[in-house]
Amino acid sequence: MISYKKIFQGFVWVLFLSFLVLYFAQAGGYYEELNNQKASLTEDKIKQFEEDVKNGKKIKVENYVVNIKKNYDNKISSFGLFTSKAFANGFKWGMTNFFNGIDKMMND
Repeated sequence: MISYKKIFQGFVWVLFLSFLVLYFAQAGGYYEELNNQKASLTEDKIKQFEEDVKNGKKIKVENYVVNIKKNYDNKISSFGLFTSKAFANGFKWGMTNFFNGIDKMMND
């Protein structure tokens, strides 16, 4: 039989290991490198724009805009969003009814 103490200890270890992974990713400069790649990509587009202006090419904004935003929509994320909204609405309904009941008891 699994005790609650072992479950709690396992949960604490998972949190601790998650913290260590995130800490070393930040300390190692992983996020800074991602931001530097985005900046260099933008600098490349600026250089391309300047070359196109010098050569007299037709300028279109679409050629120089860097769209890094990714679409993460899938069935799992949609289900998670639906579940969280349903939980929030249920919680709001429950709390409203609970406090309305207390109000009625106090005012009657």
